[in-house]
Amino acid sequence: MDISLSPDNEKFLQSQIAAGIYNSINEAINAAINIAIVETTISQKRIEDFNKEIEIGWQAMENGDVLDGQSVMEEFKKKYA
Repeated sequence: MDISLSPDNEKFLQSQIAAGIYNSINEAINAAINIAIVETTISQKRIEDFNKEIEIGWQAMENGDVLDGQSVMEEFKKKYA
């Protein structure tokens, strides 16, 4: 597989190798890909969690278990005034 890197990316990877962080370009690229995989997985988990929270809120709304904004603000002001 041939990979073309931008000059800045190549310079960065070479500096990482020179600093002893990685032993080769391949090792550095594989580490970067692993980081991208982890970040993607975390992002997907956050989206799933957010969607679950939306569903909980939607169900509460459909069940009439909600407060109007004015009531919430009044309670907030009383509690923190």
